[in-house]
Amino acid sequence: MAQILLVDADSGFAHMLGAIIEGLGHRVHHAASLREGRALAAAAETDVVYLHVQLPDGSGTTAVESFRSAPGRPEVVLLTDHGDPDTAEEAIRMGVWEYVEKSSPADRIILPLLRALDYRGRRPSRRSTASLKRDDIIGSSRALQKCLDTVSEAAFSDASVLLFGETGAGKEVFARAIHDNSHRAGGPFVAVDCASLTRTLAGSILFGHRKGAFTGAEQNKDGLVLQAHRGTLFLDEVGELPLSMQKLFLRVLQEHRFRPVGGRNEVTSDFRLIAATNRDLEKMVSQGTFRSDLLYRMRTIVMHLPPLRSRTEDITELADHYLQRMCGKYGVPHKSMAPDLQETLRAYAWPGNVRELIHTLERAVLAAQDEPRLFARHLPDHVRISTARAALQQRRTDSTAAAQPSRDEDTASGAPESRPQAPRPCHTCGTLPESYGTPAVQPESTGQGLPHLHDTAGHNAAVPQEKHPLSPDHSPLPPFFTFRDNMFRDYLRELLRRTDNDIAAACAMSGLSRSYLYDLLRRHGLRNGGTTSGS
Repeated sequence: MAQILLVDADSGFAHMLGAIIEGLGHRVHHAASLREGRALAAAAETDVVYLHVQLPDGSGTTAVESFRSAPGRPEVVLLTDHGDPDTAEEAIRMGVWEYVEKSSPADRIILPLLRALDYRGRRPSRRSTASLKRDDIIGSSRALQKCLDTVSEAAFSDASVLLFGETGAGKEVFARAIHDNSHRAGGPFVAVDCASLTRTLAGSILFGHRKGAFTGAEQNKDGLVLQAHRGTLFLDEVGELPLSMQKLFLRVLQEHRFRPVGGRNEVTSDFRLIAATNRDLEKMVSQGTFRSDLLYRMRTIVMHLPPLRSRTEDITELADHYLQRMCGKYGVPHKSMAPDLQETLRAYAWPGNVRELIHTLERAVLAAQDEPRLFARHLPDHVRISTARAALQQRRTDSTAAAQPSRDEDTASGAPESRPQAPRPCHTCGTLPESYGTPAVQPESTGQGLPHLHDTAGHNAAVPQEKHPLSPDHSPLPPFFTFRDNMFRDYLRELLRRTDNDIAAACAMSGLSRSYLYDLLRRHGLRNGGTTSGS
């Protein structure tokens, strides 16, 4: 009897599927949320998990790895209401057993369970990754553990391996780990930088040449392919391999035979191929810059190396490992890491991955000299600046997100929002109210107000509730300073009109001092030419 876990907020579907599975003689547990599902998976060994992609407390897609690493290492069948090709691709890369639509017939939903249980009953015991030689592979994160599982799998065979990963992620380190744990560990590990191969010399470098084959070929020379005999040939950045060489290399992979430049006879080399790239080879195939048959031949086993920013839990361990190596290199006492240094290392995005981390630590050791402890101040400026900027941006984002729900709740409950509403144009003159963005101007008396001196409680209230012309659905807002200057000018004109150009009366009505009012009139081209009583 197998243990099956259903993680789906749809209780009706879960009851229906659970009844079918129990009818097959298995025990079923149901969880309506990720939190509940993880607790059930951790409490007892589970064989298969049906996991919905969308749950009340998060995305099931991002939780796949946590369920797969639960006791029993269960297989995960991802459920979706509406299938999406991109999500299906992402799910397969994460190692799910199958991606199934809930609208499928019942037998289509049950079939992955039967196949997964058949697989679990027949599979041989997997080699423990604890016994792997992994000298330079530091860390214990789930993402890294998944790669180590692939290393263990690849070490059992001579199948070709294709490694994908960003620059500096450690592709060669993992290639060496595969070699060191295979039966070819006693043979050579030959690395080829495909980006440095020129069209004219690629053939000679890879396949060797015979004396007199070209000017300067004064003696026979073995190529890198022959040097990898009974060992491993590592093609780094294979996406850079010249197109003219790809066809020749395809035959070498198939036959393990080749002819050196200028040679008459073919030479045999028994090598195991591991290739690596940071490029999208499938896209290159569609663009005609990489041969599809070569890609198919290389990717028997595929490994996707995670960037350092996605396994931050490994950074402290990595930093300590390489820090002590740097101290030994420069003959200085071992150094400890201050908390602020560790926080900065974890907060930085590491676009150059592990390679950048190593060079950064080397710079910090040199900056610290004889100091026994490293602090964040010993790091390069660009690292500290980047983390400081990211922290400030995150705080702004958090504060905005914290404020947003309260406004949404007010709107949902019918309470007026605290934000000022965009003003509506005057129904008499069609202009914006001067009070937009300034303190409201109230009429002097409770009698007749000023027909064109708009106030927040004035005649705009009688205008029908229409979308404002400056809303996102219409024309854009004018530049702020242009709008402000026009607003001030309109106010001053109305003030002079109401007071009949009497400066004293204008000062009394507006509350402005005489000197400030004169300054405003001058700046807005409204020099008063009328009465100036009290001057």
